[in-house]
Amino acid sequence: MTEKFPSSRVKKRSRSAGGFQDMRGKRFRFGDYEADFGLQELRKRGTRIGLQHKPFHVLELLLRNPGQLVTRKELVAHLWPDSHVSFERGLNSAVNSLRLVLGESSRECHYIETRPGLGYRFIAPVEEIAETNSMARRDANREAYEDCLKGRYLLDRMTEEEIHKALAYFHSATGDETCLPLAHAGIADAYCQLALIGSVRSSKVSASARSSAEVALRRDPDLPNAHVSSGRVKMLFDWDWKGARKAVSHALELDAVSVPAHTLHASLLCTLGDYEAALEACRAALSVDPLCFPANLQLAACLYAARDFQAAVNQCWKMLSLSAGFAPAQLLLALAYEQLGMYEEAIVEFQNAQLCSACGVSALGGLSEVFAVTGQQDESEQAFRELSAQASSRYVSSYWHAVVYAGRRQQNLALSHLEQSVEQRDPALLWLKADARFDSMRQSPGFRALLERVGI
Repeated sequence: MTEKFPSSRVKKRSRSAGGFQDMRGKRFRFGDYEADFGLQELRKRGTRIGLQHKPFHVLELLLRNPGQLVTRKELVAHLWPDSHVSFERGLNSAVNSLRLVLGESSRECHYIETRPGLGYRFIAPVEEIAETNSMARRDANREAYEDCLKGRYLLDRMTEEEIHKALAYFHSATGDETCLPLAHAGIADAYCQLALIGSVRSSKVSASARSSAEVALRRDPDLPNAHVSSGRVKMLFDWDWKGARKAVSHALELDAVSVPAHTLHASLLCTLGDYEAALEACRAALSVDPLCFPANLQLAACLYAARDFQAAVNQCWKMLSLSAGFAPAQLLLALAYEQLGMYEEAIVEFQNAQLCSACGVSALGGLSEVFAVTGQQDESEQAFRELSAQASSRYVSSYWHAVVYAGRRQQNLALSHLEQSVEQRDPALLWLKADARFDSMRQSPGFRALLERVGI
């Protein structure tokens, strides 16, 4: 059962020592949204939306008093109860952030009406959701949602073993109808991740990734993560840059502070060579979540691509100070050290990255290449043999053979292996424009033709 509070009905406020009446544990629905004061979260059509504490507390106070003016003074007292300093700008920022999440502005308001100089009024119909009829469903939703969170956490570690664990969590969450779109978006991202780290041939997972992204979009067209997953599929497997841009733009329209959307946007811009814009997108993601590993890694990759190798080194060490065994950061650190002429340091970091299954193949290719560059031919050949031997038990991208031949200044062989990568639609080619190890080949007609085939 639900008890309705039309926006036109004025309810008398009940004050207590802490301000307005206690609403802990209450849940309210308005439009497509549901606010849970107990869990301190906002959902849209069952999908949790990121909303910071201050904007949420603004919403909380407005929902306590639907249809009634809540003054700016009352809001400031609610948000900053122990301070006597003016927080006018902070209040404006909190209200604007809330409006952004709800998809409205002060000029086009469906939920929050501004009374200039006075305060705000919640104008949409509001329902209080009774707990007794929904507790079992909430528990099921919570378990499925936690499975999605666990899957996301594991994906961020970027190892083959943890990606498969993430897939298991996402598949478990598909059993809950509410979390099904979010779970399928996670499944699509997991398959993309497996292809991106070179664990499997892209043709083995592209159909599954595409299908899951389509399910997520079909079941919830307003889920930002679904558009991010769709954009990632278009980018990695289809080389559909226009479609990927459109998907990212749609995700950011739905959620302007979506960290996955900003991170994918940065990756797309970096792939296409717009490094300044890519760095901006990275910083936008990190301003929301400074500890997000994919966003931090993408920033290091963009700095490397922009040929700011020292900054890339510094960024990699920031990540490694938080997680010493994070192999993708070790790999990028090795690449940056090599371009700075710090070859001994590069070799050490390639060897460190080689210990991780997710980066073992690319690290072996990097080792063979840097040994070749430094004239250590025997060591280069030994690493190259190990790289080739891996192909008997797992997928090995031709891209890494091309890297080695580029280091040996055997451009025709490097181009031949890059051609094979194009035929395989290898996601490693997204790094082709950024990879400084191919700089000596960039002016050749064959290399330019390759870039045109990939569309970058």
